[in-house]
Amino acid sequence: MKIVSIAISKKKGTRKTCVPEAELIADHGLNGDAHAGKWHRQVCFLAAESIEKARGRGLDVTFGDFAENIATTGIDWQHIPVGTRLKLGDKALVEITQIGKECKKKCAIYYQAGDCIMPREGVFAKVIEGGIISRGDKIVFVLPETGLIHWKKKTDAPVNHFLIGEEPLSIRIQGKPYSVVMRTPGDEIAHVAGFCLGEGIVDSPDDITSIGFCDGSDSNVVTVKLSPSRNTKVSELLERRGFVSQTSCGLCGKELINDLYQSIRPLTCDLSIDINKALYCLESLSDHQPLRKATHASHAAAIYSSEFELLSVAEDVGRHNALDKAVGKLFLGKKLSQASLLVLSSRVSFELVQKAAKANISIILATSRPTELAVKLASEINMTIACLARDVGLFIYCGGKRLKR
Repeated sequence: MKIVSIAISKKKGTRKTCVPEAELIADHGLNGDAHAGKWHRQVCFLAAESIEKARGRGLDVTFGDFAENIATTGIDWQHIPVGTRLKLGDKALVEITQIGKECKKKCAIYYQAGDCIMPREGVFAKVIEGGIISRGDKIVFVLPETGLIHWKKKTDAPVNHFLIGEEPLSIRIQGKPYSVVMRTPGDEIAHVAGFCLGEGIVDSPDDITSIGFCDGSDSNVVTVKLSPSRNTKVSELLERRGFVSQTSCGLCGKELINDLYQSIRPLTCDLSIDINKALYCLESLSDHQPLRKATHASHAAAIYSSEFELLSVAEDVGRHNALDKAVGKLFLGKKLSQASLLVLSSRVSFELVQKAAKANISIILATSRPTELAVKLASEINMTIACLARDVGLFIYCGGKRLKR
């Protein structure tokens, strides 16, 4: 994404004159331009690709002819949300304030060029921080920590959508840690009751004398007390706890999350791979899924090197199992150090980020969106996560610098 043209004019509604560089003034606009001032449309942008399309329709136009201040390449302006901030060059910062505009009357540009695409495809912004900008300067999105990018093979655009929540739920039986499960918050009491039934801890609601949150407010810890007769009957099962568990009875849900985080080390890899080749690996995952073709009921995990060599692939009815198998093959073969890219047929959850981090894999691409906690963890440990976008391209949630585009 970069600036390909800068243009200014002393009068509104006229074609602008191109200049090699100009000064953006905070809360004003381009120095010397008629559109500058204390209002919300201080500077306007137009994609160079839009100007090229206009030429393709037979219009005799060039940069500045549509009264745009800055022409760019590599940005899909029509899908940039209002409020998005962009850095131009080394210092200047602008914030998008308006997409397109309504023209009350046709201006000189319309009559001279035969059409004006600015009302349809132009974008307007105010200047947050000033600075000198030049042709060829890079443009980068200034995103909040939770921001994500929709890459459409030729352009980047910031987008917003909700991610499903995920948090650990600590289950205690008879005052002792029994299991920790990752879940979407809500219906915790019912969740634990169903869990206990499925595990064989209870057979009837009468087997439970009490079930509730540990301190009445922490919804990440639920304690179950059994009737004396049921406790005796399942005592051997309770002693066989073969699950992830915490050791401190005083551990609250918030501390539990922090404890899980502390077991994962940040990734230091500065790997950069071709995003188009990475997308191909994701889109062709089904080619390596014979079980899926036969049953339509399996997940897959494929691991590639930085040169896109397929190192390992595995299928399983469980997405966690598929990843464990794929990692295990490389681990036993002493080739895990070659692993760089993980491709998954499922959503990305906290545990899958955790497993990938333990295997020192820095990039995860998946067919479905990640959970909120997975993105939070991945961001904190310097991991890259992206998934297939619904129409075309990828949603990049974090670590986008590793995906070269």
